[in-house]
Amino acid sequence: MWIKEPGTVTERIEFLGRPELCSYLVKGDTYALVGGAMAHVIPDVLSQLNDLEVDLERIRHLVILHSHYDHLGMAPYLTQQWPWLKVAISEVGARILTNQKALKAIQDYNNSMLEAKSGVYQIEPLNIVKEGFPVHLIINGGMEIDLENGVKLQIIDVPGHSVCSVAVYLPREYALFPSDSIGTLTEERILPMGSSNYDYFQESIDKLGKIRAEIICLEHFGALTPPEGIELCERVKKEAKDFRKEMIDTYKRKADIDLTIEELAKNFYCGLSKVGLLPEELLKDILKRMVMFVNQIE
Repeated sequence: MWIKEPGTVTERIEFLGRPELCSYLVKGDTYALVGGAMAHVIPDVLSQLNDLEVDLERIRHLVILHSHYDHLGMAPYLTQQWPWLKVAISEVGARILTNQKALKAIQDYNNSMLEAKSGVYQIEPLNIVKEGFPVHLIINGGMEIDLENGVKLQIIDVPGHSVCSVAVYLPREYALFPSDSIGTLTEERILPMGSSNYDYFQESIDKLGKIRAEIICLEHFGALTPPEGIELCERVKKEAKDFRKEMIDTYKRKADIDLTIEELAKNFYCGLSKVGLLPEELLKDILKRMVMFVNQIE
């Protein structure tokens, strides 16, 4: 089943946020939020946690699976409000979050969405260029975050979508949290987003497929339970392979990078683009990086 709206996924996993920007509450004796979403969904998350009657002091970790602007925007506000919360991210991700250019992009994207879609609560705009981004725990592949009572989050290195991507596997629930490392599922298609390194992207998909997870908790557009969850990695693997061929064939036919991108972009205006989270300029930049990589264009 494809769970498209926030709600219960399993006894130990709650889908929070909005359909297009998902975070997950994972419950052991202590709790963790997996996925940092964007700042403007904070009111939704706080309301959902209130409805679930969650003891907020049990939420000890916010696990950020990569450093893109739409996966970590809640962290600055939540760490200010919840001083017990520890933000966890990969070593490469933590390094990126000391870069002023990266911080400005994260701040600008989140604040523009806050201004447009903040809703009834007033959330202070991000000021991370001046204040820095909160990071308390470095996580890399092979590590675990122990939430106690048999609930452990296993960390897996999955570069390709970004240089800093990690995934989380929760063996207790056979649940995988891949973020964007296996692409983006939309109503229209699966968008392969190997924007950092397409080779690594396909290798990461293969690695995650071998886990044979039954539940896939995505950070855009919800969660999949069996049988769809079991099938997703194979679907993504095929889509990534097919899209690689499409990028090569289209470039051979067009013999021009800009015309190739224009052609490919026609089938990417769905999902994140439809809800205003992937501006056209950024989409074309992502496509350009992928096309240049697979065609070995310097």
